[in-house]
Amino acid sequence: MDAYGLRLTAEVASISFYIILCRYRFSKLLQTPIHNPIDSFHRSSTQVVIVGSGICGITAAKTFVQYGYTHITILEASTEIGGVWRSDQYEGASLQGPYWMYQFADFAWPRDLVKGIISPGKAAVQEYIRRYAEKYNVFSKVDIKYQCRVKTAVRDAHRNSWIIRIAESDEVIEADILIMAIGNNSSSPIIPHIPNEHKYRGHIVHSSEIGNGDILKSAHNIAIVGGSKSAYDIGQMQPHNTTLIMRTPHYWTPRWLLLLPFFDRIAYALFSGYKVNKSDRSWLTRVLDEVFMPLVAVGINRPDSTSLLDDIMNGGGLHFTENGLLLENGQEVEADVVVFGTGFQPTRAFQEIFEGVELQDTLDDGLYLYKYIYHPKLPNVFFLGFKDPSLNMPSNASIQSLWTMFCAAGIAQLPALSDMEEMISTRQQNTRQCFHFSSTSLHDFFLAGESSCDYSYTVDLLRDCKGFFGKRVASFWCHPANIWSSGAAFGAIFGAEIITDDESNNAVASDSTALV
Repeated sequence: MDAYGLRLTAEVASISFYIILCRYRFSKLLQTPIHNPIDSFHRSSTQVVIVGSGICGITAAKTFVQYGYTHITILEASTEIGGVWRSDQYEGASLQGPYWMYQFADFAWPRDLVKGIISPGKAAVQEYIRRYAEKYNVFSKVDIKYQCRVKTAVRDAHRNSWIIRIAESDEVIEADILIMAIGNNSSSPIIPHIPNEHKYRGHIVHSSEIGNGDILKSAHNIAIVGGSKSAYDIGQMQPHNTTLIMRTPHYWTPRWLLLLPFFDRIAYALFSGYKVNKSDRSWLTRVLDEVFMPLVAVGINRPDSTSLLDDIMNGGGLHFTENGLLLENGQEVEADVVVFGTGFQPTRAFQEIFEGVELQDTLDDGLYLYKYIYHPKLPNVFFLGFKDPSLNMPSNASIQSLWTMFCAAGIAQLPALSDMEEMISTRQQNTRQCFHFSSTSLHDFFLAGESSCDYSYTVDLLRDCKGFFGKRVASFWCHPANIWSSGAAFGAIFGAEIITDDESNNAVASDSTALV
């Protein structure tokens, strides 16, 4: 073996050893309890209200329960937990990627839910969420109120709390901490105005109304307007008589690409962030952002059909006819049913709930928040899951919940309101300038570093916790091999036992591996 071969072998061996060492260390740290920094009075007196019981709502409840909060209420508009994975979600809803890219760092998928399955469907995902909640005592320690839709939330400045009114019963609930975990797909369906709708003789439905798909089963021809997840999922229900119409053509990523070993770890490293100014970003980051990311986002589950139509649909280029839709190129698509897979506009719900609060100049392109979580005009209100820069929603929900709890307890310090407003305003202007074509700022995925230096969103939130987690964070992204050990490290943070009594605190403080 020549010198180059020896050097390469030595480098591979050293990296492998480093990964094994990191995983071993994190497994030991998982067994080391964490001292709870939140005082008992704060935990026992604070009223926490969480709106929504999807991934983010359940994760937030788990986090507050884990750290000893005793007054936690979840307000759920439907009759079951799960959010977009509820049983009444449209038939065919499933993960777009492999299950290991949609997984809690401290709760692996049970084998019985993913046996022989790469992308589980809604029933399996809902059951996964339920078992996670059960493991962390959410059902026994949290008051979950079903069929409770929030009508308004009004700030009581004298009591420093929020007065929440329930739409169905007009019941009033007070909250010291209000967590909005309704995500992007739970309210205000977007139904675009298409001319000549009155002439159309078929059925028009939004993806949220599909349910078990009965309306599609008897249809001879189906047209789906949109190119996002719901459009692709519903397109697979009756693929051979379905035409998919989208504004711009998309191309599908082969599933085998996501099955490459450690693809999720590699993706986390590649998408570590970017500057909003396109010209300042490296060519590789730009390629990944503008080409690869959209492919992964919408192109994993291609409907098994050759009838899908990639057609340009700009402005008023789409019109209803008696029998379907007329495209800009003059082609008519016949359809008994037209389905709008055009998503939701959650900011409308925020505008209604926080009536009288001018959140920003316009909500048409989404709600801009400090670190995607906090709005300076809404004290002690936190938005979870509104954006997911991590490529892994459960992991993102875990760290956003942890950051939220530490901020609410005053451990992670928020900047001054004027500073936050300036940061949000600058980001809003830059994003609108660079991505003016996006109506929902979907390209605004990552935070930019303070001095033109990018860093991981997840690790940035952990940094705000003032180094409380110490060795559990390690040296993420400083060493390339850390991308293969990050899941174990986050598991050691999110899944550790939290010690709250004085005797245990003293024991932890004296332990050489304890975190202070």
